[in-house]
Amino acid sequence: MDQQAETAAARILVVGATGFLGAKILRQLEATTTQALRAMSRRGAPAGASGAVEWVRGDLMDLASLDAALQGVDVVISSANGYMKETIAADFQGNKNLIEAAARAGVKRFVFLSIVGCDAAPDVPHFHAKSVAEGLIKASGMVYVFVRAPAFLDQANDYVAKGVKAGRFYAVGDKATRWSWVLTDDLADYMARAATHSDPAILNQSIDIGWRDGAKSQGELARIIGKVTGKQLRVWSVPWFLLRILVRPVKLFSELGYDMLKMFLFFRSGRFVADIALQERFFGPAPMAEDAVRRWASQAGLGE
Repeated sequence: MDQQAETAAARILVVGATGFLGAKILRQLEATTTQALRAMSRRGAPAGASGAVEWVRGDLMDLASLDAALQGVDVVISSANGYMKETIAADFQGNKNLIEAAARAGVKRFVFLSIVGCDAAPDVPHFHAKSVAEGLIKASGMVYVFVRAPAFLDQANDYVAKGVKAGRFYAVGDKATRWSWVLTDDLADYMARAATHSDPAILNQSIDIGWRDGAKSQGELARIIGKVTGKQLRVWSVPWFLLRILVRPVKLFSELGYDMLKMFLFFRSGRFVADIALQERFFGPAPMAEDAVRRWASQAGLGE
């Protein structure tokens, strides 16, 4: 059976299908593929779920539920994470459980949402969790595609959009340090295409995601947003020295807060920059920053 025929017959399981990004991935698959789709969540199908998708209950910490969810599955897409809601430990163990269950089920392709530069950031807990998961997937012998995301331009609770509406751009560090960004609509499209791509050359690749005109500083991003929205934005920034001072005390009472501080300090290193060569090879031309910002601003009701 050739790769195209094998992919056409595949059943795809989306893990984390009710999350901010996972729901977008599922919608993208519904719109672009005729392959059988299964979605996993802790509570089963959400209200108003499409009848075209088979919903199953599953929990990354419940081995039996994972084995059941993975029965008959050929391709897994995982954008699940627990660190924003639970603990980093849940991410490490949850990823391990899913990977082992997928290997037991004989999954033919594991599409894993990872992070740009995660293997260079062992001090950032949720980056390290992604790096460890990548290693486990490789060691399992499963065919994989790692889609390594940069910073999200948009969020479920979009603090950037809220700031722009008030004439502000909330930043950390400085206006000059550059890192890579993505609009989550684009990321969802890349994840869906990584699951269905018929070119065997995509297999066992780690694909960085970013913009064609490169990484952007927060000052540059604020100027692009101002241009698109017609607003003059004041950049409100928390300085690097304050982040460094806060790391130790915050670690004592907030795992998530510590993780976020270490992440921003990693951004300062200049290593959170995507190499988009494989992105453009497999997914076509990357968007320009202004194009992505314009689409985000329209969705957020920020246009002129």
